[in-house]
Parts: sequence; C-alpha cells; structure tokens
Amino acid sequence: MTDTLLYPQSPINLPKGFTSLTSNYMLKASLAVLSIILFFALYVALVMGLAYLFYYAIVYDMGSINKLTIIAKLGAIAGAGMLFIFTLKFIFKLKNHLPENRIQLNKEQQTDLWNFINKICEETGAPRPRNIYIDPDVNAYVNYANTWLSLFLPVKKDLTLGLGLVSCLNMSEFKAVVSHEFGHFAQRSMKIGSFINSANTIIHDMIFSRDKWDNTLDTWRSADLRLSVAAWVITPIIWLIRRMLMLFYQFLNIMHSSLSREMEFNADKVAVSTSGSEAIVSSLWRLDSGSESWNATLNHAYLASQKNIHVKNLYTHNQLSLERKTPEINSLVQKLGVDQRGGKLYFSGSELSKVNMYASHPPNDLREGNAKTPFVDCATDTRSPWLLFNNKEKLQEEMTTLLYNQYLSKEPQSFIPETQFEAFIAEESKGIDLLKEYHNAFEHRFMEIADKEDLQAAYTKPLTNVRLTEIKEELKKLMAPVAQLESHMQNMSAIAQGTSKLTEYDYNGTTFKKKQLEEGYNQIFIEREKLLQESFKDWDREFLKFHTSLAKQTGEEKILLNHYEQHRAITTLYKAIANAKSIIYTEVGKLQERGNIEQGELNALCTQIIRHINTLNDELANLDKIEFVQMPNIDTLQELKEAVIENGKFKAESGALFENGGFDRNMNSIENALIHCQRIEQKSIGTILSFHHKLQEQLN
Repeated sequence: MTDTLLYPQSPINLPKGFTSLTSNYMLKASLAVLSIILFFALYVALVMGLAYLFYYAIVYDMGSINKLTIIAKLGAIAGAGMLFIFTLKFIFKLKNHLPENRIQLNKEQQTDLWNFINKICEETGAPRPRNIYIDPDVNAYVNYANTWLSLFLPVKKDLTLGLGLVSCLNMSEFKAVVSHEFGHFAQRSMKIGSFINSANTIIHDMIFSRDKWDNTLDTWRSADLRLSVAAWVITPIIWLIRRMLMLFYQFLNIMHSSLSREMEFNADKVAVSTSGSEAIVSSLWRLDSGSESWNATLNHAYLASQKNIHVKNLYTHNQLSLERKTPEINSLVQKLGVDQRGGKLYFSGSELSKVNMYASHPPNDLREGNAKTPFVDCATDTRSPWLLFNNKEKLQEEMTTLLYNQYLSKEPQSFIPETQFEAFIAEESKGIDLLKEYHNAFEHRFMEIADKEDLQAAYTKPLTNVRLTEIKEELKKLMAPVAQLESHMQNMSAIAQGTSKLTEYDYNGTTFKKKQLEEGYNQIFIEREKLLQESFKDWDREFLKFHTSLAKQTGEEKILLNHYEQHRAITTLYKAIANAKSIIYTEVGKLQERGNIEQGELNALCTQIIRHINTLNDELANLDKIEFVQMPNIDTLQELKEAVIENGKFKAESGALFENGGFDRNMNSIENALIHCQRIEQKSIGTILSFHHKLQEQLN
C-alpha cells in the first residue's frame, strides 16, 4: 500500500485566507506578550534590586566598631542575602520535565506514520517534529524538546500521540486531530505559551513552594531575638512580595487563557483545512466515549492485577470495549440533528470534553461553530489509523508493559489468554446493569439491612408480580425529589464551569450569584444526603422482607440472609473507613488553623492516627464473623480483604508520621480503601439484585 493510499482525501476548495490569524487573535497575542514583558521586567528589577541591597549591606560603612554594630552588620548582610536567594533560587527550578510514560518511535521502522505526518506538515506549512512519541492515553500534544532553549532559540518540537486516541477515531478524524496539533506547531504564539509556563513556574514556586530556604528562615526566627531581628524584618517583606506576585499570577493566566482560546480556534481551522469541518467536530464528540472505554480497560487491568492476573496486550481489550459500544454510538449518531451550517449537529450546548487534552479548551459548541464557519466539505475515510503503524501488536505490548510498570507498579511474570481476561471483565460488571432497574437508587446511598429476626417475620402482603411492581413504583416516587435536587446541582455546576449561559441561579426563592454557587450547591447537596439517608429506610425493609419471604418458599432463605449480612458488614467497614478519614483530616485542620503547634500535640495526633488505623484493622477482622458469599471476581474471604487493602491489612506507620512520610502513606491507603470499598459495595448490591432477580422468576 503506497503512502498516497494511506492519506485521507483533503478538501478541494478552501476560502482564501481560511487559516489566517484574526485581528482578535493578534490583539490577545499582543496583550499576552505585554504581560510577559511586564512580568520579566518586574522580576529582573526585583532580582537586581535585591542584589544591590545585598552588595550595599556588605560595603556599607558601619562607623564605629563594637559588638552591637557587628551583629547589626552581619544581620543586614544575612537578611539581604536571604532575600536575594529567595528571588534567584526559583530560576534553577526551571527544568525540562519530559514525560516518562512515552515510547519514542523509530523513523525507519514506522515509515508509514512518518510519511503521513510529513504530508500533514506539507499541507499545513508547519515545521516537521524532531521526534514522534506514543503514550498510553486518549490524547495528542506538542511540547518543546528543551524548555530553556525554547525561550531564546527556535527549538524543534516533539509530537506525542496517545494509543487510546488511535483506537477510538477513524482515519479522517485522526488526521484532523494531528492537523490540529500541527496548527500549534505553526503558531508563533506557542512561544508565548512557553514564556508564560516558565513565568508561572517561577511565580507559583515563589508564592506556594516551601523548601529548605523557608525552614532556614523559621529556624532563624526562633533564635535569640538579638540574632533573629533581621529574620523578623524580612518575613513581612517576603509576605508582601508573595501577595504582589499572586495578583500578577492571576493576571498572567487570564491573559494566557484568553489567547489559548484563540489558539485553539485557529488550530481547529488548520484541521478543517486538511480534513473538512465534520472530521474535527466528530473527533471531539467521540473522544469522551473513547476515554471512557480506555479508563474502563485500565481499571479492569488494575483490578485483575490485584489477583495477579495480567495480559500481554491491553489494547486488544480496549478495542473489544469500543466494539461493544459501537451499536450504541452508531444509534446516537443517527439521532443527531441536521446542522443548518452543514453536516450533523454534534453539540447543542456548551459542553466541555471530559478528556484531559481538551479540559482547558473552549466549549465544544463554540468550536463546532468555528469549524463550520464556513462549512468545508470533505470525504470521510472510515478506516482505522492503526493502518499507519507497523508492528502495531508489538507497540501495544510494549506500551502495556510500560503501563503495568509505571501506572500499576507491577512486573508481570505470566499472562492469561485474551478470552480469560474478557471473562474477568464480563464477571466484573455482572449484576450492575440491574441497578438501572431501580432508578440507580443504590449508587449514592447505603442499603439499610434490617435485623435478621425482622426480615424473617411473616410477610402479610401478597408475593406477586403486582406487589413487586408496586414496590418499584414506590421507589420511583421516592427518587423523584432526589432527581430534582441532582438536576439543580448539575445546573449550578454548569454555571460554575462556564458551560452555561446563565450567570446566576434561583433555588427555593434564593438567587445565587456566581460567587455564591458553592454555597448553594452545598445546601442542595446536604438536602439530597438527608433525603437519601432518611427517606428510604422503610422502603429497604419492605423490599428485603418481600424477597426474604420469596427465598423462604424456594428453600434459599439462609443463602439470601448470608448475602444481606455480608452486605451489612461491607457497608459497616465502608462507613468506618470514611469516618476515620473525616476525623483525621478534621483534627489535622484544627492544628493547622491554630499554628504554633507544640511537639506534644503533634505526638498526640500521631498516636490518634495510629489508633484509627488499628481500629480499621479490627473492622476488617470482623469480616471473619460472616459466612462468606462469593461475589464476581471475589472468590474467598481473604480475596475480599485484599480487595479492600493490599495484603488484607492496613499498615500502621510508626514514629514521627509528619516527618517520615508516614502520614501521607496512611492517608493514601485510606483513600484507596474507600475507592475499593465503593467497588465492593456496588458489586455486593449487584449480587443481591441478581439473586432477587432469580427469585422473581418464581412469581406468577
């Protein structure tokens, strides 16, 4: 197959000056340049001024020499020196942090891809990349090969393509996305972004970073007052510098965000010039579903790795996941309306993509409007971009190894066949589909399990399909006000994120302005939680008693009650972990607010944290009291414990937790255990609902 056959068709007729920079673009680029000049002028002036102060402190004639003047002289030199080092030290933190999750492609081995990229370069007038990399995710981006040199010299850029992106787009869409990135290659304003990133690094570190310099200043201030006067003098100066830079930090980012929006619009125009209007818009639309499939595949790999189950090629399973979604995606495409500007209307509102590569970009409906003004028609190439990659299976396997090593901290020694891993995936989602049948009522609340004696008591209502339907209708009514509150929360979130045209929101007679949205959101969230915790107890009891009576008729009462008891134990553990997390962070927050923490208080807090960890291990041990019931992909009681926390036990760190990293390790284990408990609790619900569904088959 020749290069020409692998390259999708380009638009035949383009309006003159289609990709030319607009006056709005040039204005915002000029403002961004001005903000950069102002910052570096301010920064250089600050460094030079403090350098002169340090020099002046050294050469200043102190007059008569005595003990007091010597101390004052040394204090002035030390204070001025500390200020000078404070402004200068951040320059050396500017490093070229190259991503570690990439694999560089060999030009000789990937000739089809390089030829494809070179043709896009010719078509867009962009410089060719120095290197092409691949990474695991659903993304594509351009970065400078050397951050420092890029500030002063025309340094070549690197292109990174995510293999997850390759999987979820067709050839035309892939060409559009890559052309978009080459639109950035061609933008001189990208250098502005490099300056702004460097400035942001300096400012951010000066404002927020605390290191050995700050520790030295703290130690100096705690010394004898005669020796620490200079430290107390420069402390408010440092505070003033940081406050001034905070304002400049905000201004700089406003300027860059404004320019970034125009850069994206222009890069989209470049994509349209090579692939037509439809390709870049449809790629935006497909990226979220592609990202969901990839994240699900990665999550399954993580869960399987806990059972020491690994596969050689995760992208095979990602492709199968995408194929399972294809009928649904095709159905959604068919339902899209016709856009009067041309093609289908993909975005009817201001939606932001969930994919990281587009998280800071303009709303998708505005990007669609920009790409279709005017509409540029072009034939669609529906082939897979994987055709461009030689030895794709080898690349996918190399990336899978990298994923296991860097993302999951695993070094697999053996692998299972693809069919077994697909069976694991199918088992993982078993019963979860039944949650929709109950209006997703169990996703945001715990099912309340009544006492065993209560559940076994005589059920006085008929065990019929009619009664089951009534129970489900009662749940639907209970969920209606919850759904309304969630709708209010979503609307408020849209305003806060800038994806709604509204600037304020009315709720229960109160108007929440944009700055008050968080207050309003929290108010509604509390109302929803109260509903979920208090309004469903009687329904849960009725629901479970109904099915316990059904199980009694079929001789399966004991098995079902074991399911219920196990679920109670799981939710009890879940609540205990959440409670421990809340208490620990509350106590840490109280100490931070007070400041001037005494060592004894810190020791007491460390003891309290260790006590909480031990209590959680006691809660884990309580699982031994239940009669274990298998759940999908959890076959034994020990596997259940290990699904909560690695090795089935929380590790209680010892010593000075806030100095030896023990606090962070403890809290990370608690955070991870919460995420794992959420999975297990939903799995337990799915298992119970599946058992219920089997019992319901006995109804007439």
